[in-house]
Amino acid sequence: MSARRSVLAALLSVVTICLFGLIPALAEAAPERYGVVTVDLRPEQGAEVPTHLCVLSMARGPRARSSLRELLAPATGDATGGLWRVRPVTWGAPAQREGAACEGPGGACVPTVSLPAQIAEIDALYAACTADALISEDTAASEPRVAFVMLEHLEGSPPEVEALKLAGGVATVGVRADLRQVEVTARSLGGHYQPQRRSQRASGVGRDNRLIVLPLQPRCRWVEAALPYTPLRARDRDRLRVRVGGEPVPVDRCVGPLHGTRTLRVVLPRVAPGSTGSLELELPRPRSDADARAEGAGDGQGGERYAARWDGPWPARALELYATRISFVWRPPPCVVPDTMCPKAQLDNGIECAAARVGDECRYQCPGEGHDGATAIEPPLTVEFQKDDPRQRWSEVLTRVGQPLTSYAPGEPVYVHADIGAWKKDVPGARVNEVEILGADGSARKFTARGESRLQIPLSRPSCESLRYRVVGDRAYREGVAQVEGGEVKLAPPEQQARVLTFNIVLLQGGSWAIAPARTETMRIPIYFVSLLQIAANFRPRNPKYARLAGELRFGGTIGQWGYFGTESLGSDPRRVDEKLAWVRFLVEPALVVDLVHPVQLSAGLALGSSWPLANDGVAKTNRFAPVIAPSLDLRFKIRKWLSFIVQGRVFFGETTVANLESLGGARRELTTYSLTGVYGLQFSF
Repeated sequence: MSARRSVLAALLSVVTICLFGLIPALAEAAPERYGVVTVDLRPEQGAEVPTHLCVLSMARGPRARSSLRELLAPATGDATGGLWRVRPVTWGAPAQREGAACEGPGGACVPTVSLPAQIAEIDALYAACTADALISEDTAASEPRVAFVMLEHLEGSPPEVEALKLAGGVATVGVRADLRQVEVTARSLGGHYQPQRRSQRASGVGRDNRLIVLPLQPRCRWVEAALPYTPLRARDRDRLRVRVGGEPVPVDRCVGPLHGTRTLRVVLPRVAPGSTGSLELELPRPRSDADARAEGAGDGQGGERYAARWDGPWPARALELYATRISFVWRPPPCVVPDTMCPKAQLDNGIECAAARVGDECRYQCPGEGHDGATAIEPPLTVEFQKDDPRQRWSEVLTRVGQPLTSYAPGEPVYVHADIGAWKKDVPGARVNEVEILGADGSARKFTARGESRLQIPLSRPSCESLRYRVVGDRAYREGVAQVEGGEVKLAPPEQQARVLTFNIVLLQGGSWAIAPARTETMRIPIYFVSLLQIAANFRPRNPKYARLAGELRFGGTIGQWGYFGTESLGSDPRRVDEKLAWVRFLVEPALVVDLVHPVQLSAGLALGSSWPLANDGVAKTNRFAPVIAPSLDLRFKIRKWLSFIVQGRVFFGETTVANLESLGGARRELTTYSLTGVYGLQFSF
């Protein structure tokens, strides 16, 4: 028995030794386990599925051979921050294409990867990347949407990725693992989608298959927005301005094609929970030469501005933009509105509009710069206009944005102005008192010019017709024609319309003292009555500097009395003239007139002529055709423009008085006589 037991023990020992030796060989000969993880990448409603997928694992596998560092770059220049920017090579674009996509406000749309806190080094992760098999390579590279998904095993070593395929948002990942023994999880680390803090567990669909539904939240997505009016065309892109969340974004990358409709597509970033998103569009006016001149004077471009707001991550539907600033044009009637004047304008909802004159129109934007309220402005609206000098108000209905308005104080006079501030209105002898505007019906409206620098002239209607006018003052003025341009009546300086040549008639009367120095003591100085009649041509220069001076050429003479000392008066003491005869003088007199101060004028002249008795029988008693020189000095007081009172003194040289002298035995002798004449009377001007 003992021998048999010893043999059995020896045989068991040999079998045991053989079994232990065969176990490694059997293990090597057994087939390895292989599992498939299906990841359903379901973005939020309305978002596009990824075009590229990178599956990350902490284990290097046949498919995940590349280090994650090759695909990422530090987002802030500091590699220790845990936030990395995705390089364009991830979706097959060259490095120089970096930044070509819409980065959004503050870089919110830039694809980034946020590493988990437990992973200290980026080199600890390996990536397996692929593109969607259902999308062409060109489309995937031009509009990339990359998702970075980290695959993990809760129990067991990290998964080794052996195969990867993406088709229509469903990723199939082949891993070297016995999925019956481990729990598979997945979560988003970023890319064009938001990173996730929690992982999603896989559910079993077979012995070696697992399914993970991984909802993705895109960082940004295309959203359709509709304008209330103003279709946008491709040529509008250069002047379109877009702000998202109050920050400007590049239009060429963040706005879709413009096809001449009121709708457009804009890239919007995801809004944090509890916050409000905003989109603002501004469409300045097209620039022109007139715009450049206005901008040089401090004027902006103007144009329309639209806005929309929403709560939550995305708008619930297509955005309906509303206008927050509108623009319109007011075209003033030609000629009667100043080139720099734009009336104040206010909408019926209380919004004030800013105006800028550009060429022959006023451009308004409501509200103006610095008042960028969020109040919705929707035509039709009533625009209230107001102007000053004088103050007038009127209104017109704005039915559409950009509509040109043309009303101008309907039913009221249209006022134009005339600048007379540079006129010389107070020169003595050439003072300007009024301006008469002459109507086609013969009417005349007078406007005071003295003390005024600007005349306000009402017109019955807007018109570019010229105005007939006449200046009223000390001088005589011709009728003039003034053009109306830019609300200004172009009145010429009054001296240009002044008449250089005028005429006057002088009627004077008075007395004359005939003084003969060689007379005897018994001869009395005779006093004769004299009246003077002259017609004069008056020449006054137009230049205001010399307008107070005038030259006159007078024609006329006197009619009065003259006498002689004959034989009848011999022996008389005192001795008087024997007879007074009718006596005539003809004079040609150049003179100078000076306006001292209104209404006083001073005039001096030197007359040349001759004198003789009116009747032929008086020739034997007096001399005949005696040449005379007669200087004069007179003082004139203007009563009316056409009437003056004159006081004149004049001396006649060259006349003689015939006298029979006792010292000569009664012989006849001619005595040299100087006549001192004082006259007064009136002057009539025309």
